[in-house]
Amino acid sequence: MARMVPFPMLPTESAAERRLYEAFLERLPDEYVVYHSVDWVLAAEDAGGAPVQGECDFLISHPVDGILVLEVKGGRIGYDPATRRWTTTGHQGTHALDEDPFHQARDEMTSLLDILRAQPGFERWRPSYGYAVAFPDGTYRHDAHPGAPASIVVDHDDLGRLPERIREIMRGWRRPGRTFGAEGMEALALALALALGRRVEIRTSLATEFAEEDRRIVELTDEQQYVLSFLTHLRRAAVVGPAGCGKTLLAVQTARRLAGQGRPTLLTCFNRRLATDLVQRTRGTAHLDVAHFHGLCVRLAREAGLEVPAPPGPLPDGSPYFEEILPGLLAQAAARLGPRYHAMVVDEAQDLHEAWWPPLLALLERPEEGPLYVFADDHQNLYGGRLPLGPEDPRLPLPHNLRNTRSIHEFVAIFYQGKTRARSRGPEGRPVEVLGYRDEDDLVRLLALVVRNLLDEGVRLDDIVLLTPARTAKSPLRSRGRVDGIELSERPEPGKLLASTVHAFKGLERPVVILAEVEDHHQEDFATYLYVGGSRARNHLVVLAAEQVAADIRRRTAAAGP
Repeated sequence: MARMVPFPMLPTESAAERRLYEAFLERLPDEYVVYHSVDWVLAAEDAGGAPVQGECDFLISHPVDGILVLEVKGGRIGYDPATRRWTTTGHQGTHALDEDPFHQARDEMTSLLDILRAQPGFERWRPSYGYAVAFPDGTYRHDAHPGAPASIVVDHDDLGRLPERIREIMRGWRRPGRTFGAEGMEALALALALALGRRVEIRTSLATEFAEEDRRIVELTDEQQYVLSFLTHLRRAAVVGPAGCGKTLLAVQTARRLAGQGRPTLLTCFNRRLATDLVQRTRGTAHLDVAHFHGLCVRLAREAGLEVPAPPGPLPDGSPYFEEILPGLLAQAAARLGPRYHAMVVDEAQDLHEAWWPPLLALLERPEEGPLYVFADDHQNLYGGRLPLGPEDPRLPLPHNLRNTRSIHEFVAIFYQGKTRARSRGPEGRPVEVLGYRDEDDLVRLLALVVRNLLDEGVRLDDIVLLTPARTAKSPLRSRGRVDGIELSERPEPGKLLASTVHAFKGLERPVVILAEVEDHHQEDFATYLYVGGSRARNHLVVLAAEQVAADIRRRTAAAGP
């Protein structure tokens, strides 16, 4: 796969550019480096003249075939020979282009070449060079005029054979005796970084951008204090809202407040990994017991002197061992040990099955009316759970997504099937990447490229998580154990890429989520996996899917766009 600079893609309103960016990343071979949205400034030839600004949509470089400036025009394109004007027709109607796209691409190439000539050793690594125009939304088979040849156009019909088409166009511009090579590729990269003022170079690293976005997200959580203070006046309540609205943060603060009153309090959830995170968040809080539900079943059963059978081998979450045996032991343990908690806080409460609530609530001093606070999102209900509250118990909504960037929020909101959609209050962020692959080997190469590009942008490996719906044994990616020299790990470990199921990572988050293999599951689960898995990303989300599924995701997100 081609190296894309920058990665992730810079924000753009052009769906055509986004589609080409993803196509280049998916399909061009490794030897290509593709630069997106390149800006430059040339000093004026006259001392008193204004500097000349230039830009190109894509700059494609290859060690043998040289460089290609590519201008992109989306929508349905038209040309009127009488007026010599080009038009484009899209969602916002028809409007005239400011300039002939072929002349624009030619002038961009000429301007760029003036900068490259000033670089040291240019005559030694001088590349073949040329320009092209892309019309990814339509077909272009006949020359509109002599300066607009179809031979240098990439149109909609070429997207299925993009590597061949780019190679044809670049080799059409090839000149004998040019030895661009590795030296030229490095010189071009240096020129782009130091001489052109390329937009990606004047921005901060991704890691720094993530830190700034996280700072703004933390500032926005002040509005949650209202819900927290309101809970102090209630004995039982549910706090409901979609992913990213801060339910876990409020659950932790509620549990710490209750325990701070000197009363024994339980903070529990379904997810083992989330429970580990809750333990870390509440470390040192007196009178607070933190455990995931099935771990609590085992611990209290042993404390009550009950025999706890070992699980008969690796079991799925829906097995009788988890569904019936362990909850049954909890009921017996509660009967023997008696109540032990004054208050209870349950995070991701939608995951607990209806039959599990009676033994759990039996641990309260007053099971029917003792302080109980549950935090839930019905659309993340992967296990068919129900909340144990009556119609008289208040349900407090959290209306804002405060965790994810706006780009991630808008993407996952398309797959949200709850009654009320949250509103985003996060920073804009960068577009979600939806990348397609042809087969398993292609998937592995694509993951390797994505991780390598993120690391090159300063993102730490422990800020990335790979999520798949399937467990390790059934996941083509995770069953390999290693991708491109990077070891995959089922738990957070330094120097390794964390890999988990979507289920096991519920309630948690990372700056970057790579969500893969969603197409391997039933269609009715498709939207849920995209919503639950995608919403785990705070700053950037990459979706890897089979080509047909990736195309479907792009269509759905484009149809829901502004």
